[in-house]
Amino acid sequence: MNAKEKIIVAMSGGVDSAVAAGLLMEQGYDVIGVNLRTWEYEAPACDTTKKSCCSPEDIRDARDVGLSLKIPFYVIKMEKVFGERVIERFIADYKDGRTPNPCVECNTFVKFGALFEQAKKLGISKIATGHYARVIEVDGRFAIRNAVDSGKNQAYYLYGLSQENIANTVFPLGEMQKSEVREIARRMGLPVADKAESQEICFIPENDYRSFLKKKGVEFTPGYFKLRSGEIIGKHIGKEGFTIGQRKGLGIAWKNPLYVLSIEDDGTVVLGEDEETFCESFVLEDITYQGLPELPVGESMEMRVQIRYRALPVACLVTNMGSEWYVKFLTDVKSVAPGQSATFYPPSADYLLGGGIIQKNSIKLKSREIATAATSGL
Repeated sequence: MNAKEKIIVAMSGGVDSAVAAGLLMEQGYDVIGVNLRTWEYEAPACDTTKKSCCSPEDIRDARDVGLSLKIPFYVIKMEKVFGERVIERFIADYKDGRTPNPCVECNTFVKFGALFEQAKKLGISKIATGHYARVIEVDGRFAIRNAVDSGKNQAYYLYGLSQENIANTVFPLGEMQKSEVREIARRMGLPVADKAESQEICFIPENDYRSFLKKKGVEFTPGYFKLRSGEIIGKHIGKEGFTIGQRKGLGIAWKNPLYVLSIEDDGTVVLGEDEETFCESFVLEDITYQGLPELPVGESMEMRVQIRYRALPVACLVTNMGSEWYVKFLTDVKSVAPGQSATFYPPSADYLLGGGIIQKNSIKLKSREIATAATSGL
C-alpha cells in the first residue's frame, strides 16, 4: 500500500462497515465513506422488532460513524441501477415461479458494479466493504475465499465479481470473528458498536414480499395444488406467493407435511412429502467464472456446490455445456430452487470457482422410491 492511498468504503450504517472504515484508517488509508441510497424508503405499516437496512436511520448512523472517525462522508444516489438490476429482477422472478436472490444482484451490479465505476471516475481504484470474505490469488487469477468466521461467511453472495473488482477490493473483516468486530467497534467508540443486524430484504421492511408484489401491480395467478401423481388436492389464490421447499403457510391439510416441489406457468403448485424433495441434478445459467482450474467445454469435473446461503457445499459433478453447466449431485440434497444462486468450490479448497443462476424447469427430482430408500438407509 502506498502512503495515504485513497479508498472508498461502502458504509451501510451497520457495525461491520463502520469497523472496516476504522481499521483501514488505522492501516494508513485515506478513507472516504459513502452510503448508497438504493430505494425510496417506506416506513413499516406497523411496529416491528425486525430491522431493515438502507433506511433513513441507517443513513444517519453511517453519517454519525463518519463524523466519529472524522472522514469525508457522502450519500450516492443509486435508485435507478438498483431498481433496474435488483427490484425489477425480484418482481420478474416471482412472476415466473422463481425464487430471487436480490443480495447477489445488489453486490454484482450495485456495490461492486456501479460504485466501482463511480470510484474510477474519481480516480480512486480501491473500494472496501464490511463483507465477511477474503481474496486469494490462484495461478495468476483472483477469487473470493471464505471468511474465517464460518457463521458469517458471505462468499456465496460475491461470486459475480469480476477479476478487476476482486483485485481492487479490500475486505478488512475476512480474518475476524463477529465478536472481535464488536469489540473493535467499542474500542474505537463507534456509535453503532451494539447496533442489531438487519434480518430482512432491504426494500421490504416488513419482510412481506407478497404485499410488496401487489403494491407493484403484480396480478397473482390462482391455480391448483397437485401431487406428483397428478392428483388435485386443493386450490390456491396465487402461485406468486410460494417458493420451492416451502412447508408453512400452504393452507392445505394432509396426512403428512407437504412441501412445494415446483411452480408451473399455468399456476399449478406441485406438492410432495419430505422424501420427495430430494434432487438429482439441475442446470446453471448466467455463469461467472473466478478461480482455477478452468473447465473446458464438454468436460466434467468434481466440485462442491452450495445452493443457498446457509447451506453447506456438497459434492457434485459439473459438466461444461458451453453457456450452461449441468450439475449432478453426488450426495442427497433437498429443495433446489430455480432463480437462486449456486456457487462452486474445489473438492478440498475454500475459494470460489464461480457460480450462476439455477434454471427453471431444469431441476430433476429423485423418484419417490429411490428417495425413500435413501432416507431409510437402504
